[in-house]
Amino acid sequence: MEDGMAVVEHWFDFICPYCYVGQDRTKILREHGLTVAEHGMQIHPEVGPGGVVIGPRTGPRYDRLSAEAEAAGLPLNWTDRIGYSRPALAAFEWLKQTDPAVAGRFAESVFTAYFAERQDIESAELLAELAKEAGGDLTGLTSEALDQSEASARANGVDGTPTWIADGQKLSGLRPREWFERWAAFLATE
Repeated sequence: MEDGMAVVEHWFDFICPYCYVGQDRTKILREHGLTVAEHGMQIHPEVGPGGVVIGPRTGPRYDRLSAEAEAAGLPLNWTDRIGYSRPALAAFEWLKQTDPAVAGRFAESVFTAYFAERQDIESAELLAELAKEAGGDLTGLTSEALDQSEASARANGVDGTPTWIADGQKLSGLRPREWFERWAAFLATE
């Protein structure tokens, strides 16, 4: 609890389209005065450097995600591959250690780079540039903070992204905006 209000723990991965739209749901929580503690977690550890080509993303699930992204004002341009997110997640956790606000700006820019601009978020040069634009520096970057974040996810029973945990309730996956509005209002009165 922070100032009597629930702190919402949130695990995400930069390659997860549900997490991309989940930025909008986290914004709802913050608009209700809740503190959201962000945590990186590589959801597909089997995807290594270079990513994995998966082909076109079509069908009802992708249509729904596209509609949700559009409703949230988030441009969504599918690529034909799943990127390797570990370097970006390690950079996020590294930045969060010194300044969570910088890490938050960095996270937004990484999501945009991957889902809106189709950039390679494995690129050390891109990550350094995005960190600098967010007000941070990746000099000396290690993955220790990401390892700790993932250990915390396991300890909390988190096995998918996005996952939010607050007030003893664990929510995995994407829910409608209206549901988040009600949940946020409930948590804000606890």
